[in-house]
Amino acid sequence: MGFITSAVIGGAAKRASEILDEERKEAISMTEDALKTWTQLGLPKAAQRRQARTADRKLAKSLEQDYGFNVEQIAVIMGQGKGEETRKHIDEQRNKYGRSYQIPYGDIVTISGEYEDTGLTIDQIIDNVHGKVNRGMSTSDAVKDVTGKEYTGGLTGLLGGNNSALMRQKMDAFGTAAGVDVNELRALASDDITYEDALRKGTVTLNDPFDTKVSTGLLNKFQLRAVLGLGGKGKRTISGEVQTDDMETDRALASMDIAAAANDKYEEFQRSGGPNGEPLSQSKALQKTYEWIKGQTANYGKDKDKPIVGSGDAAYEGYDATQLPAIIEEQLKGADAKQMIAIQIAAEKALIKAYMEAGSTTPEQDAKKEMDRIRQRIKD
Repeated sequence: MGFITSAVIGGAAKRASEILDEERKEAISMTEDALKTWTQLGLPKAAQRRQARTADRKLAKSLEQDYGFNVEQIAVIMGQGKGEETRKHIDEQRNKYGRSYQIPYGDIVTISGEYEDTGLTIDQIIDNVHGKVNRGMSTSDAVKDVTGKEYTGGLTGLLGGNNSALMRQKMDAFGTAAGVDVNELRALASDDITYEDALRKGTVTLNDPFDTKVSTGLLNKFQLRAVLGLGGKGKRTISGEVQTDDMETDRALASMDIAAAANDKYEEFQRSGGPNGEPLSQSKALQKTYEWIKGQTANYGKDKDKPIVGSGDAAYEGYDATQLPAIIEEQLKGADAKQMIAIQIAAEKALIKAYMEAGSTTPEQDAKKEMDRIRQRIKD
């Protein structure tokens, strides 16, 4: 009887050993399958990612060191993927205008919200642009994700063994030999990357200063000068718009009109503002434009036959959100640059009010979208 029991026990032990060996081989096989897939898909992406990060970091440093942009502006440029486009634009402007060209940083990059130094670094910007590689998946989940098989450990687990540790060891050994982070390789192979919002939001405008009638950055500067000259206290720009809440409507509109006219004057001074009609540098043209604005604000209201203020909000009173687009479009058709600025600002305010009255929960967004559609129709 004892002999039979020993034989049975011996056979069971042998079978258990075979099962443990099979489970070990299965774990290794699954790991090798996963590593093979990650290598085929992930290694090329890892190489491309390193190359792209290196190139973008070099580009960002060039924008800072060679072109003079600050880190906040670079965050906007790189966040919109316009680093190379910006550098190429400036090079073209330098070739075209020579020494007289000075980089108009505030015109090229308009930062949304109130400007503040956030302490950003170039490396943080590049990290944000290229996203975060998610390395947190467990070994067993990672293998299952590729092979489609779920490794449970079976008898190994019941006997206190840990083939998951074996799988991890094999992965680590492979990573050391190949010089890669296996967790990163897995994430790249499956495109498991998280992209967050840009660190700094804003707009990048790449226009020829001599060919562009309207520049948001310059208009903001000109309007701020006009606001102060007209007795206002607005000293800030939020999301690309000068704040004039403290001013009466007529003076606020006058500041917009003066700014639009100043933009034309600035271009005129650049082309022929010198004593003998010669071109002026941007800095000298800007200085003369500021002097012109000072004269306009000092004389505001004295010449009743030549009012600066535009038609303003009154032109849109009594119309609802369904009627306003056609009226605004008709006003914009044929308007010159100066008139278009005043019309668009007043029209957008009227649309916001109309959408609010119509019960919209996002009146500002609705108004901006409608203005974009109107501008597109006029352009087409």
